[in-house]
Amino acid sequence: MEANAIRQAAASAEAAANPWNVGSLGGTTTFDPESRSALLNLSPELTNIYSGLLSRSGLFGQQANAYAADPMMAANQFYNQQQAYFQPREDRARTDLETRLLAQGRLGSTGGQRQYGELEESILAQQNQRQTQALTQSQLMINQLLGRESGDINQAIGLLDVPQQQGNLAMGIGGQLGSAAATGLQARTAAAESLGKANAQSTLGSVGSQLGGLFAAPKPYERA
Repeated sequence: MEANAIRQAAASAEAAANPWNVGSLGGTTTFDPESRSALLNLSPELTNIYSGLLSRSGLFGQQANAYAADPMMAANQFYNQQQAYFQPREDRARTDLETRLLAQGRLGSTGGQRQYGELEESILAQQNQRQTQALTQSQLMINQLLGRESGDINQAIGLLDVPQQQGNLAMGIGGQLGSAAATGLQARTAAAESLGKANAQSTLGSVGSQLGGLFAAPKPYERA
């Protein structure tokens, strides 16, 4: 009977040590002791966020790859956007200078041509400077897109820690209960062993007493 109780206690200790199923607003974690498998799920809300982060990271990655494949193309796009802003100013500067030279009668003169050439050189220098800046800006944009892609991926991966932490909690609960049950099992086993030894000693003592009676000296016969 005691052996059966010990076996039942051992089975209970093993069962108590199994991880518990855990659920929260962040998701669920379930364990199957028979197949020794675990299933970790995010909540529907966090799953949508997870999918959105991965989708957005893919868009950032595609844009970054497109620009990185041809940095000059990206630089030209930046330059053309800026040039659309500066072009009216450049045209107005040319028109104003031509108007002044015409009013001064110097439009076709050597001095007038030199002054007009200086204006064109100034405009060209500013355009070259903006082209250099556009190339720098395109590289910064590529880096920013790659950074956003990495940031979204890292956030998505971080969400996966939610069910993982729940799994750790579940294993902790099972481990603590298993330890408590194991401690109780050890105490019960020790008690059973002590009881077994005591019963054995008692049985031997009883047998010894009976055998001792067999070899005792006979009493002398007394007449009535």
